[in-house]
Amino acid sequence: MAEYNVAAKIKIYVDEPAAIEKVKKAIGKLAKVQNAVEEDVGFGIKTLKITVLFDDSKGGTDALEEKIRALEHVSQTEVESVTRI
Repeated sequence: MAEYNVAAKIKIYVDEPAAIEKVKKAIGKLAKVQNAVEEDVGFGIKTLKITVLFDDSKGGTDALEEKIRALEHVSQTEVESVTRI
């Protein structure tokens, strides 16, 4: 069983609203997704707000953000908060 010692809330800007489910599944392969909520920003733009659990010995939020930004349909990420658990 995996050990998680950090929870991070990350806002992810998805360039195509229809791809949100695909992005969610891809993030689930990178880290344990505890919570995921879609949010309308306006003008047809949606964000995905997720709370992920991970082990910081594998790179912390910078490494995780890089991996998320590399996913197809992700245009931008923003870490809203980080908490040790």
